[in-house]
Amino acid sequence: MTSPHDFALPLQAALLEYFAGERREMLLVLGGSALFVTLAVWLWIADRSAFATGFTVTVLISVALVASTAGSLLVRDKSLVGTLTQQVNSPDARAAIQAERGRVEVVASKYRYYRYGAATITALVLLGLLLSHRPWVHGVAAGLLLLVVAQVMIDHYSERRAGLYLERLTQSANAPNP
Repeated sequence: MTSPHDFALPLQAALLEYFAGERREMLLVLGGSALFVTLAVWLWIADRSAFATGFTVTVLISVALVASTAGSLLVRDKSLVGTLTQQVNSPDARAAIQAERGRVEVVASKYRYYRYGAATITALVLLGLLLSHRPWVHGVAAGLLLLVVAQVMIDHYSERRAGLYLERLTQSANAPNP
């Protein structure tokens, strides 16, 4: 016979592992953002050409979007993990698992659209490179390609982590009642 404690421990470990991975990823995103801004600004200072300007402006805008998302997720996840930990150890653990499973299913379902977005941006960038000889367009294209590469990498690891977490939530949801 299993006790509620036996039920909650593996689930709590999965929860903490998932959110620790999210936190590490967001900190890497923030660090990478700082690095990309530094490199872009350094390029612009060294060579105030139209290419450097287009690249730097694109990197600054991209970093503002990506870093603000990472920062907001760090804030949200901190309170979410505390709430979920309490709920998993409560008598309403089953309802909490179902709700979290539903949330993660929605998150996992969006990765396909992120890939579509990355592919669309890449196609537009390639079209811009083919049709224009203007240096600022090439700078913007380089900045957008950097964004696409970063997004594909972020999404790859995030999607894999979400899939593993979803599996563990599903196993917990299907486990016999404690």
